[in-house]
Amino acid sequence: MKEQFVVEKEVTLSEIWHVVYTNKLIVILIVSLFAISSIFYSISLPNLYRSEVKLMSAGESAGGLSSLAGGLGGLASMAGISLPGGGGEKTALALEVLQSRMFLTDFVNKYKILVPLIAGKGTNDKGEIIINNKLYDSDSNKWIRAVIAPKPVIPSSEDIFVRFKQIMVVNKASKNGIINITLEFFDPKIAQYWLTLLVKEINLAIKERDKKEAEQSITYLKGTIQDIENATTRQAFYQIIEEQMRTLLMTNVRDEYVFKVIDPATFPEVKASPKRALICIIATLAGFVLALMFVLIRHFNAKKD
Repeated sequence: MKEQFVVEKEVTLSEIWHVVYTNKLIVILIVSLFAISSIFYSISLPNLYRSEVKLMSAGESAGGLSSLAGGLGGLASMAGISLPGGGGEKTALALEVLQSRMFLTDFVNKYKILVPLIAGKGTNDKGEIIINNKLYDSDSNKWIRAVIAPKPVIPSSEDIFVRFKQIMVVNKASKNGIINITLEFFDPKIAQYWLTLLVKEINLAIKERDKKEAEQSITYLKGTIQDIENATTRQAFYQIIEEQMRTLLMTNVRDEYVFKVIDPATFPEVKASPKRALICIIATLAGFVLALMFVLIRHFNAKKD
């Protein structure tokens, strides 16, 4: 009985081939269905164009900031003053700010790009952005997207943050310090334009932050230094004021405050995605595998009965 059971469970390649050949019309039908569906699906996808910019750290905002932070950082902290860090620290901060909700929301509001960013779904023959009328009514200039409370009808900072995570990628090479930022969008001109503006705005945001802190620190130190009796401490405070003045100078003369542009944002002449041929090939292969599984399972289930 045991040997008979083993023989009955053996499956040969010839039997599999016979089953597939016998059910070839079903296989062809399923594969054709997947292939045709993949063609229509890939055609429905809008073209995306990827712009890329190459950056590197602009270095320390003033000479000797790292050594100053090490020697006088404790004293400055006691006075409630934050000393500017070195180039690496400032670069890391700028990259985090660049990908933050607050910065991206301020960026979108400043340049009034909320509608194309969230409701855009492609371009027409004239290269104009097509707006999804299920999300935004262009005639009345109102958001009409269907949402579940507490999510607001008008896109929030979270919506902006999630959308930018889909279209923007930040990569930092650890060896040479080169930073690559890419941005994908339906229109190549817009992708290049937005990426250029993002680099400009992040430099400006960190510069304005350091400028404000330096001005506040200088005002505070000048107001309190005369009350310090210890000569060594007073000299240290003068050094802090000097470094803050250097920081203030750099914020006034350097546009590329954190990032230096090595290669400006490119104009993408060729679409980055979708890979329509690859989509069709993968879908067709998936259909073929599923068709084989279907006819084989059906055959052996019928054989058991």
